[in-house]
Amino acid sequence: MTLQIRRLDPALPDPVESRRLGAGRLVRFIYALGVLGVLGFLVVRLGGPLVFLAGPGIVSANRDIVSLPYIVQVIRMDVAPGARVAAGQPVALVRSPQVSETVSNFTRALADVTSREAELRVKAQIARNSLEASRSRLRMAEDTLRRLETNPNKESASLVYRAEVYRERAQAVENVMALEAEATEATAQLVRLAETRQQIQGQLDRTEREFDHGRVTAPVTGIISTRLAKAGETVVAGSSIAEIYQAGDLYVDWYISNFRLMDPQPGHKVFVVRGKDRVTGTIDEILPLSDSFDSKRSSILREPLAGQVARIRLDPGVESPALNSTVQVHMYYANLVDRFARAITRFLRLD
Repeated sequence: MTLQIRRLDPALPDPVESRRLGAGRLVRFIYALGVLGVLGFLVVRLGGPLVFLAGPGIVSANRDIVSLPYIVQVIRMDVAPGARVAAGQPVALVRSPQVSETVSNFTRALADVTSREAELRVKAQIARNSLEASRSRLRMAEDTLRRLETNPNKESASLVYRAEVYRERAQAVENVMALEAEATEATAQLVRLAETRQQIQGQLDRTEREFDHGRVTAPVTGIISTRLAKAGETVVAGSSIAEIYQAGDLYVDWYISNFRLMDPQPGHKVFVVRGKDRVTGTIDEILPLSDSFDSKRSSILREPLAGQVARIRLDPGVESPALNSTVQVHMYYANLVDRFARAITRFLRLD
């Protein structure tokens, strides 16, 4: 059988041209997708701020800082980040040489006060017991002086005897007055030392009660934050051992962009966006301050975003994002668009 091949038959498609034509359509399709993507990005990027006001926010809550007024070393942490704790639940176990030194100083001060009280009690007791004998001596000296003064033959007594009588009376008076003053002052000092003892004992009891043998408990019911001390870490006085977010009081701190067509006001509805999740909220208040958002993690080539802060309360019944998470807040210019549409309608006399 003879097969005739017709290579130049115009009715047959050229395979090279067919492949080139298919590749050209694919390139044009990819190019069109790229152009449409760039145009869409520009439209969203440039037109988005004209439709809604967007800005970053942080989901937060009222926080209580767990700290101690002493330098402590953490022995053990009884909680982990994200754990729910109740008020009074143990958070950590610490030890503090500073507390031990403070307790030793208070104990030493109490010992000094006790020693001083013992000395004053002995002194007051001796003065009170000696006072009656001194008074008897004074009465005798006064009786001798009276007899000398009433004796008609006063001039017959020698000068030395009369001087001795006057000296004895003066010494007796001085002795009685010294013992009375000593007893009175010792009693008064005992009263003041008793007050000092109470103050020192109160400080000692308060220090031991607040330190509670190194047990640190949660002051409120809430959720432990990620800022948590580690076992073996030394924490200075006033520094945070743990932070607790109070449960049931979530809000979003929204960092409002400086470029906006309309200023947000309390009561405006907003959308809190995180990934694919969108929840509704209401602006509760506009805080009278400006702050920088995420300044620690910003690029060194870009200044941190700074703006006024608005506090947003999520609507009841919605599922709130996780605490301390970063979200985007959108506030649509619904009122502005409505006023613009009304103005166009009045201008075109379509009402």
